[in-house]
Amino acid sequence: MKRGRRSGLRVLAEHLELDVEFLEQCVSHGALRGEELPEDPLSVSPAQLARLRRLQRLCRGLDLDVFAGAIIVELLEQMEALRRELDRVGS
Repeated sequence: MKRGRRSGLRVLAEHLELDVEFLEQCVSHGALRGEELPEDPLSVSPAQLARLRRLQRLCRGLDLDVFAGAIIVELLEQMEALRRELDRVGS
């Protein structure tokens, strides 16, 4: 990982109160794409924050690795999108 990216992850980890190792694993497993990271690590969007926190809770609570947790988060997000679409169509 590039030195600048690592320092950005460190700042982001401190700001979000997450482990930098967890964020590095998120990037390496594709759960958090490098291009999704804001230039200013302190300007992370609420959606990104919620996704990371959900992923961390799943990984810790179910003792999953980040790769498995990311798959679950992705599936949950797809289910939520489908529910919203069904609600929209059904209204």
